[in-house]
Amino acid sequence: MPSPRDGGGSRRRCWTGIGSAVPPMPRIWPGRLPRDGPVRPSSTRMQSPETSDPDGSMPSAPIDRSVTDSLRISLAVLRRRADPRRLDRTVVLGDLRVGGVSILDGQVELSLEAEARGAEVVVTGALVARWEGECRRCLEPLGGRLDLRVNEVMAATGSRTSEDDASDVYPLDGDDADLEPVVRDALLLALPISPLCDELCAGPDPERFPATSGTGDVEAGPVGDPRWAVLDALRGDDGPDPG
Repeated sequence: MPSPRDGGGSRRRCWTGIGSAVPPMPRIWPGRLPRDGPVRPSSTRMQSPETSDPDGSMPSAPIDRSVTDSLRISLAVLRRRADPRRLDRTVVLGDLRVGGVSILDGQVELSLEAEARGAEVVVTGALVARWEGECRRCLEPLGGRLDLRVNEVMAATGSRTSEDDASDVYPLDGDDADLEPVVRDALLLALPISPLCDELCAGPDPERFPATSGTGDVEAGPVGDPRWAVLDALRGDDGPDPG
């Protein structure tokens, strides 16, 4: 049998497989696009922090970074802008209570404007909140609604405004204007101290404890004990009429 190397009628076979092999596909690393073909937008593209969530997963509404801690406004931003800074939101404040009356769940709807006027900050706007308590006569639960207007001034400690009207000006310290004291004081001053469910409320036991309106005639005073009449006469006090 002829050898395949000496050309004796037998053709040499090559099994390298070069002619039938499929060329390998170019490897594309993440974040790189191929040179040929249309360019598609990358899903890993960085998004602006103003229009994306902190994790970059999906877009969201613009984030207002000038307002921190709900009711704090940066003084630098406030003084740089020509128009007033507006806050429209619902906040929850704790310990809004006067006696047995308190703000329901501490929720306050506010619509405020803060404007820088020189060294001062003027705060104006409206507050809406609901309160709950009990009637002072029948002790039944009751509630109501507060609609308040706010017009206050904030000034830095040591300024001429704060020294002239110390009782009417809120302090302005640090880099932020904190509006929480303004909101808190307005609500606490507006809460009813001793609410009444109705002017005609007779109370829990009208026979033993009749309700009085407080507008009738006031008696001259309690009748003295006749057993102390002699002592009252010695002291010069007016005793009861013996007749």
